[in-house]
Amino acid sequence: MSENLFIKSEGEINMNFEYTFPPTDQREIKNLEEKYNIKLPDEYRQFLLLNNGGKAEKRRFVTNDAGKEGTVESSIVLFFPLTTETNLNLEEMFNKYNLGKVVPSHFFPIGYSIGESLVCLLLEGEGKGNLYYCDMDYFEQDNELLDEDIKFIAKDFTTFIKELKAPPKS
Repeated sequence: MSENLFIKSEGEINMNFEYTFPPTDQREIKNLEEKYNIKLPDEYRQFLLLNNGGKAEKRRFVTNDAGKEGTVESSIVLFFPLTTETNLNLEEMFNKYNLGKVVPSHFFPIGYSIGESLVCLLLEGEGKGNLYYCDMDYFEQDNELLDEDIKFIAKDFTTFIKELKAPPKS
């Protein structure tokens, strides 16, 4: 088991992982941002530098979207890494879902949830830095994901990480 810390100025967030990927560095993050003309939130950049994706022990979350009917309880089963060691990496997922026009253009997929639904960061506009659950269960191949299938999770990456819960013991 690998233990890593995600540190923010107002405190520490301990994250334990069942597995992680080889470390990344500032240069690789900057290359990704420049290649796709995006800017990742600083707290997410720090997370990548310290953990670079993987399967966290605490992974359960609940959507918190007052403007939409119902809530979704799910798990982020994989934080996508910045690596070519696996096809389930940040760049491949950005190409598939963002450039492939599946999710809105200002969304950045950071992880898979159960059923290959996505957890995405909002990269620009009002609510920049918010996290959203993109329910892929109802996605139709020829269309972009419908607004009703996108639900708010947290106001920023730190809040998302702090609110993750361990899955129930089986």
